[in-house]
This record gives sequence, C-alpha cells and structure tokens, in this order.
Amino acid sequence: MRESMCQLALVVAIAAVASGCSTFRHEEVKVTWDTVPAVVQSTIQAHTYGGTVGDVEKETMKGGVVYEAKVKGPEGQCSEIKVAEDGKLLKYKARKAECASCGEKRHHDKDSTQAK
Repeated sequence: MRESMCQLALVVAIAAVASGCSTFRHEEVKVTWDTVPAVVQSTIQAHTYGGTVGDVEKETMKGGVVYEAKVKGPEGQCSEIKVAEDGKLLKYKARKAECASCGEKRHHDKDSTQAK
C-alpha cells in the first residue's frame, strides 16, 4: 500500500512539473509581415532608420510574446529589433554587415567577386 502511494505521488509530481514547464517553453516561429500586429509594425518601422525589414520571428517565452525583426540598413548594415506584443521597444541592436541574418545571402569578401 505504501509503495503504491509513493508511485502515485511521483506520477502526480511529474505531471505537475511537466504541465508547469510548458508555460516557460521558448518557441520561435518565422511570421509574415501581415500577421504582425499593427502596433508592433509601427514600432519596428520607427526604428528601421531608412532600412528594410527582413525576417520577422514571433517568440513566445515566459508567457509573453516578443517580435524580433532583422533590418537591413541603407548601407548594408544589419540590426535586430525586439518589440513586445503591446508595441513597446524592448531592444535595438546594431550589427555589422551580416546580410545572412537579415534574410539575404551575400558574400562580403571583396576578393570573392574578382576573377582568379
């Protein structure tokens, strides 16, 4: 009897932990621009500084939703913008010219375009 009670308690504890963990799961999904809320679009556009928006991901973490956009600047530089679902700017991070992270594939090695 005592052994079965211990097994039952263990099963209940595992179920409780497993269901609680799903709340804190981090998920990233690439989304299309038209599915991004208008208030988020507005914040992203306000921080492109003449650049163009590339890939946008919807991140669900700790029960909240964050949108992350890669932006290619007018001179080829990339930046990352994170915006909360309510439109609040969470992070702006300027990057070097890493076009792959902006959704483009391009070589940056000057010698790669020269004939050998």
